Amino acid sequence: MGRSILGWWRVDRDYFQAFRLWRLGKPAEAAKAFDRVLAAFPKHARAQAQRALALAAAGRVSDAVRAARRASELAPRNHAPLLFLGQIQYDAGQLEEARKAFSAAARLDPGNRLVQAYLGLAQLALGRAADGAELLKAHLRYANAGLEGRLLGLAERYLWEHRDRARSLDQQLTPEEGGRQTRPAGPGLRLLSALRKGALLPLALLRGRKKMLAVLAEEAISVNNYAQAIGHLKAAAQAGAGSEWVALSLASVYLQMDQPEAAVEQIAAVAAETPKDPGAAALAGEALFGAGRYAQARGPLELASRHFTREFAPPYYRGLCEIALGQPQAATRWFILACERLNPHIARKRLEEMMRVTEA
Repeated sequence: MGRSILGWWRVDRDYFQAFRLWRLGKPAEAAKAFDRVLAAFPKHARAQAQRALALAAAGRVSDAVRAARRASELAPRNHAPLLFLGQIQYDAGQLEEARKAFSAAARLDPGNRLVQAYLGLAQLALGRAADGAELLKAHLRYANAGLEGRLLGLAERYLWEHRDRARSLDQQLTPEEGGRQTRPAGPGLRLLSALRKGALLPLALLRGRKKMLAVLAEEAISVNNYAQAIGHLKAAAQAGAGSEWVALSLASVYLQMDQPEAAVEQIAAVAAETPKDPGAAALAGEALFGAGRYAQARGPLELASRHFTREFAPPYYRGLCEIALGQPQAATRWFILACERLNPHIARKRLEEMMRVTEA
């Protein structure tokens, strides 16, 4: 009895250790922990299925496919092992095999939205645009970051190839969703800015010319008066304002004006002063991406993505760097990360844009 209880405890410990290692981003070690579980319980279907995902994440695709197939044999009425098999094959570029796995999973659980959406994803990837998009649109409400990230990768790759006709994500998102504000400021926003200036300027004047110009620049930016903002910022620099603040503020304005090269110049001027500042990194990443310097943009965007854990933009543009550099498979994990964050609509919007461009 004592040995049996000890054995159960060890298996339970290995099982939860495997999940902990998986969450820590150590798939190879997680796979070994699942191996220990399966050594004691060879017919543990769930452990075998999770082991398949861990093996795939560790780069052992052939072993992962075998493990997922074994899991489906152990649980022939469960759709999950076949879903995992399809995910592994899809990520490995085995699209027809992935479609077959998703189809088999759909037969086992016809009402499962996630399975139906993955089947649509595979069909879309195989060029069956109308059928694939119809399934995805019907079942994308499942809100699964893994599915949406893969869809985003597929859509962005296609849209990147048709940049002359495709709209950027910024053009599709509202400012509340994280898009860029391009319209002139309305009367309400201008009135609010005037009230702020009335309240802040007297105090700023007491603190000197630099502070006054800073307030004027910030208010000009708030109402999209970029030419005036640049004038105030340059005057502030002449008055002795901090070079880092001026340069980064100017870079931000130039980005709003769609002048990324000018923004890159400003950031480069103070790069030594802000080597690991996440805010500066986010700005630098966006500017470098906009200027077409995709390899250089990777590092700053990665730093910003690690720091700003609730912002979808840094990992989204980090994924786009990989698309631009011809590495679409490497983009997937960044797009999954983007879909886990604040904006749940980006995959659907990019699918709709992809279909618009396809049908044009």
